[in-house]
Amino acid sequence: MQSKTDFVSIVVAVCVAAYAAIMLAYLAQYDLGLSTAQTRHLSVLAALVLALPIVVDFLRAGSGNTS
Repeated sequence: MQSKTDFVSIVVAVCVAAYAAIMLAYLAQYDLGLSTAQTRHLSVLAALVLALPIVVDFLRAGSGNTS
């Protein structure tokens, strides 16, 4: 089975995500007045909150294949 995702789509997605991250960091630092350390801590917390359901689902799906 061949993948329908091509290299150009991946590059565009990464560039859009990077641009959004830069704009959000600018907004947090200059418009909201957060320091760099506060922005870093909040981004790590947000990444954990967003990634935790994905990891739990992945582990739940993988545990049924051991038998």
